Amino acid sequence: MHRFARLSLITLSCLALLAARAAADELDEVVGEVPVAATETPATARTTTQFAAVDISLSNYKTEALLVVLAVGLVANYFYGSRTNAALSTTWEKPIGEVLRENFSAVGDGTRVLEWDSAADMLFYASGRRHCKFVQGHVMLKARQDAVALLNDLAANNQEKVELEVVLNDDDAAGFVFAAVPRRRAKALGRDRYDIATFAKPAASDRVAPAVAILSESGDVTSQLLDAGLGDMLNDSDALLEELVISDSPVEKPESHDFKREKKLSAVIRLPAATDANVRRFRDTLAFVFYLVDFVCEGLVLRPETTRKLAKARDDAFKEFARMAEQERQDALAKTLAEKRRIELDEVAKMAPDQRRKWEEKDRKRQLKKEQSKRVRRVR
Repeated sequence: MHRFARLSLITLSCLALLAARAAADELDEVVGEVPVAATETPATARTTTQFAAVDISLSNYKTEALLVVLAVGLVANYFYGSRTNAALSTTWEKPIGEVLRENFSAVGDGTRVLEWDSAADMLFYASGRRHCKFVQGHVMLKARQDAVALLNDLAANNQEKVELEVVLNDDDAAGFVFAAVPRRRAKALGRDRYDIATFAKPAASDRVAPAVAILSESGDVTSQLLDAGLGDMLNDSDALLEELVISDSPVEKPESHDFKREKKLSAVIRLPAATDANVRRFRDTLAFVFYLVDFVCEGLVLRPETTRKLAKARDDAFKEFARMAEQERQDALAKTLAEKRRIELDEVAKMAPDQRRKWEEKDRKRQLKKEQSKRVRRVR
């Protein structure tokens, strides 16, 4: 927040300088020499020419007045917006902290749950829970302290929300891709996310609201998740849970075979008006996300054919990377053998002629034996 305060002060200083410069220009325009009368003495004439008749009418300072009003408005909006966001952060920190402390042994730095990242963004982190390594989240409020950013949020209809990502234990959860997202975003997610584009496909369901789209690679997974309470939550048109993605594959297409594979559960929860009833709704929704963590790791039971299908899909998708890994292994082995051969030839070059002839004969027989072994393997 201190960074934004400094930027605001710099902006206001620039506006003040502009106002002062404009006032000086206006003053120069309205200042002029007064003609000297014939009856004036030389001293009076010099005094008259040094001063001008200054018109202090307000109409001559419209630009300056607008700049001053703008500066005052920006200052007032900055402090009002910052104070409003600070109050909202206190409101939402309570249910977030309660749910995190119920589920994790280590929350934040031990004293605070939310850490300010900017005047409208806060971060949180917690670890020490069964079935997962940690959770990290982002509380996104409207930039009320920044008039331009606030107007942009209003024009784009950006909602205040909480985004969180739970990294699951690799051995506790099955590997699959499932997403429940707003229908207006389904096409973009299917295009931009490698995991959804590669493994998931649209799944029709009358158990969710029409505005919700299901993208899944397994009907078995979809039905069990909806039965676990997700269907009831997504069937509510006023639900706070906007997005839910469970995936064992990377968001972006890997560039090498040694890419990092993590199983993650990600969610986006909309922040409603900060009333007591809505705070309770938000708390219940956040608690439900962590209930799903336990359900995915304990309650989700896949049929053997489903498990085989999921494994085959990953083998097919990642076989390109398997070939890359094998090629790298072969290249490394060839490089090692070539270096070993070079060292051996260097040693042979230092031998006496009779020793060199014996080594060359032995080496010729060894190479011939290798060629024969290759022919036998090809015949088989």
